[in-house]
Amino acid sequence: MNMTSLELFARKFFLTRRYLNVFFLLLAFSVSAFTQAQTTISGKVLDEGGESIIGASVSVKSGVQGAVTDINGKFSFTVSRVPVSLVVNYLGYKSQEVEVYDAKATLVITLQEKVNSLDEVVVAAGGIFRARREQGYTTAKVTDTELVAGKAPTLAGGLTAKIPGLQVNAISSGVNPTYRLVLRGNRSITGNNQALIVVDNAIVSSDFLNSINPSDIDNIQVLNGAAGSALYGSEASNGVLLVTTKVGTKGKPQIKVSHTTTLEQISFFPKMQERFGQGSTVNAQEFDPIENQQYGPAFDGSKRELGYPLEDGTQQYATYSPRKNDGRNAFWETGVQNLTDVSISLGNDNITSFVSAQYLDATGTTPGDKFNKISLRLNNTQKVLENLSLNYNISYVENNYDITNYTSGVYDRLNQISANIPVTTYKDWKNDIWSTREGWYNPWYPNPYWTADNYRENTKDTYLTGKVELKYNIASWLSVLYRASLSNRYYQTQQHGPKTTLSDYYLNVQTKGNTPGYIFDRMYNKYRLNQDFQLAANKNVGNFSINATLGLAHVNNSAKSETVAATGLVIEDLYNIGNRLADPNIPTSSGDVSATMASIPSNPNTIIHSRNYGAWGDFVFGYKSYLFLHMSGRNDWTSLLSEANRSYFYPSVDASFIATDAIDALKENLVLDYLKIRAAWSKVGNVNISPYSLAPTYSSTTGYSNGTYFREGSRLVLDLKPEITTGWEVGTEFRLFKNLAEVQFSYYHTSTTGQAIQATIANSSGYSSLLLNAGEVTNDGIEASLRLNPIRTKDWDLHVGVNFTYNKNLLKELYPGLSQLGVNGSGTIFAMEGEEINQIYVADYLRVEEIDPITKLPNPKELVGKVIVNPLTGYPSRASESKKLGNTTPKYRSGLDLNLRYKHFTLSTVFEYRGGYYFVAQSVGSGMDFSGSSARSTYYNRERFVFPNSVIDLGTNDNHNYVENNNITISDGGAGFWTNSTYNRGTYSNYTYKGDYWKWRELAISYEVPASFIRNLTNNTVQGITISAQGRNLFLWVPKSNEFTD
Repeated sequence: MNMTSLELFARKFFLTRRYLNVFFLLLAFSVSAFTQAQTTISGKVLDEGGESIIGASVSVKSGVQGAVTDINGKFSFTVSRVPVSLVVNYLGYKSQEVEVYDAKATLVITLQEKVNSLDEVVVAAGGIFRARREQGYTTAKVTDTELVAGKAPTLAGGLTAKIPGLQVNAISSGVNPTYRLVLRGNRSITGNNQALIVVDNAIVSSDFLNSINPSDIDNIQVLNGAAGSALYGSEASNGVLLVTTKVGTKGKPQIKVSHTTTLEQISFFPKMQERFGQGSTVNAQEFDPIENQQYGPAFDGSKRELGYPLEDGTQQYATYSPRKNDGRNAFWETGVQNLTDVSISLGNDNITSFVSAQYLDATGTTPGDKFNKISLRLNNTQKVLENLSLNYNISYVENNYDITNYTSGVYDRLNQISANIPVTTYKDWKNDIWSTREGWYNPWYPNPYWTADNYRENTKDTYLTGKVELKYNIASWLSVLYRASLSNRYYQTQQHGPKTTLSDYYLNVQTKGNTPGYIFDRMYNKYRLNQDFQLAANKNVGNFSINATLGLAHVNNSAKSETVAATGLVIEDLYNIGNRLADPNIPTSSGDVSATMASIPSNPNTIIHSRNYGAWGDFVFGYKSYLFLHMSGRNDWTSLLSEANRSYFYPSVDASFIATDAIDALKENLVLDYLKIRAAWSKVGNVNISPYSLAPTYSSTTGYSNGTYFREGSRLVLDLKPEITTGWEVGTEFRLFKNLAEVQFSYYHTSTTGQAIQATIANSSGYSSLLLNAGEVTNDGIEASLRLNPIRTKDWDLHVGVNFTYNKNLLKELYPGLSQLGVNGSGTIFAMEGEEINQIYVADYLRVEEIDPITKLPNPKELVGKVIVNPLTGYPSRASESKKLGNTTPKYRSGLDLNLRYKHFTLSTVFEYRGGYYFVAQSVGSGMDFSGSSARSTYYNRERFVFPNSVIDLGTNDNHNYVENNNITISDGGAGFWTNSTYNRGTYSNYTYKGDYWKWRELAISYEVPASFIRNLTNNTVQGITISAQGRNLFLWVPKSNEFTD
């Protein structure tokens, strides 16, 4: 029975009702009654050039009635009586009050343009509101329109390429990919480098990022450096994303409904060969019907056997030619995503409410993968007393996954399938004998459909967040604020793999193996409570102003996880811990189990607690509204460090100077609208370790005869202190030609010292590793943006923006006696003293050096870099030491966006460039060479060949004599060379590529149905309809040598 999206939504909704009682209680409390007005006021809002202003707010002063101007600048709404005072607002224009005495008259209101936006009030660190002119550090803002233009289902996806200094990396793929957000490069060698996420002034964990509904967001402020974010404590040392969600609006209730259907396809496949089929014999191209390796004879269109015969003697056959429509690439399906959003906004002078609901249902490109998400939010603002305001919100998000837990295995199985296999015909493995474990043609790599369906993960991941904020104005210049916020994540997952039992024929004749089956259950619960108290004072004395805020902060973190697993199931397809042969355990290896269970934690039960207390002060001194000095200081006390080191203080200072307000000669300048010069310095402490890192720990270990015992940890901890990030930046902001162009530029430098790193030490010490403070990492960079608005007429509006980021990251020093640290688990990426971190060091061929190491004389330039091969066999020689090939972090990044409106049509698009980096694809690349599916394995027609760009040494050990190799060939151009781990597959320089690319990130085209038509058609029930089409990640440009994209 199939269910509609609405039915699925309702079912999920009622299943989670026990979590939502509070939500609906608050919702009921927030609903207010509104009176119908009787008199209609209408008019038009224009700019000084007589052009219509679209989206201007026209409202009754101190009232609830109002409207927003349509595409022709017109507005119309009802009031109870006249005369009445109207307030008209539009971004970039001066606010204007208009008195209306005659309701029958058609108003024409002309707004005067502001020449700068420095008076715009934005949210700064600590939830403090501050004018842009006061900020001496880099900030950037993304509006809700910019964020959701491409209908990205996640916040991170909507931010990509839109902020200078912000790097958004997808760290997983699938139906709900996860992202990593980094500002101004990596500061920590092995610790956390992600930006802090703050939602409505409440800190949330980075794993909440994917669960924020982009449609709920009003704007995002990005604080790139520590100077602007120090008040959030040590967690903000990597910069901050301040997410402000929408609140209710005064006036009539506004209901918005949107639905988006998205189709997703695999856009980039590695280069795979379609010339040769099954076979693996060295020095020959012999056909083998059971082989996964593709080093057999060339395709000839003949009918050939496929696999072993079944136990009853039945044999399968296939045409020996590449498949076009049902081959390997046809395995991946078109993912379908349906996203429905509903929101209600309402309010009056005393209370406003914003309520939203979202339901997302998606199928993935991997067959059988499913995902759905429910998101609910309530935001309320309330004027309790004349001087007392109450803001509160609550949100609930539930993510449900039904996916394969072995995507990498599925992909590998496809690479092991020859191009002549009709892959999609093996989808129905439950009813087709040739698709089962018994009938599948290859004994080592099962049917990818069978693999995807039998290695499964079912996960429920929920987030409950809420905030309460009380603010009391003691006087017009003095206020106190208390804020409490909580976030709770509950995560429950089950992973399992199949138990299979084959007959002796398939075990002995076909050499296939049984799988014991496994099950893995995990529950994880994480809780965070933030509390803040603030005392704020704002005073003007003559030409001077002072804004002072004192604050106290408390953070309490708790987490608990329970894990149980078992290998060796008794009954097939029954995934219950009780269905096991032995006691529950943490599986380590058992055939396919080891590959799929790599992420299982070694500790079955974990409980952690940590606390942090902070006290801070924030002061802004102003002179004549054009010169500002901002200073802040914070002291933290953390439970993560020892009593002697848990208290640490860090200050920051920044200044801004508005030259166009201070210098008379610039005030009436016809070219320069405004000019701001700024500078900032900060010092922020950070504790980049997990709870109990300093305490002696014990872990359970298997003992004699299936028993267990607890073993003491093998890590020695020195006197650990906070790591310190010190940074400074200088920059400028200016606008030209009455807002035609806006430029922002920043140069920054940061230095992070005393990092918490773990180093390997001699076992003779009694320990295997050492946790200590060491090293200094610096980041130097440039951030720049240019925004143009060259066309502004009634019918046409064009905005073009470009941003650019350059960042150089350097490990200046590490630790005496320690020159390098491994960064990734595969031993290919390192942090080396004196170099940029995340350097690729891999095995490479022995090459002719610029200066001969023996004679110390220069070698001929035309030979430098060429591979030295054996003069007898032609095989390449491998260098004894790994070679540095590049850095994995892009040094250059740029975003380009365009927004064009013509009457009711709008087109927007975003492009992204990343350059100056490399990546290693050794796992995929060497796997494809092993299977023979790679295109590069056919470059020489599987025949003898001269290794390209090679030389032979005709000299002696004491005197090299390199000459071009033109005739010494490798004896086996098939499996003998391409599968060899020394000459090819183990030389990872073969799979290291330049990562530069341009991506077409977003394209959106929309049409806004004329408001007058909609209102007449629906009797003013519907105020607007927009129809749009979007595309994301539409095209990719990479260097020709790059076979694996990014």
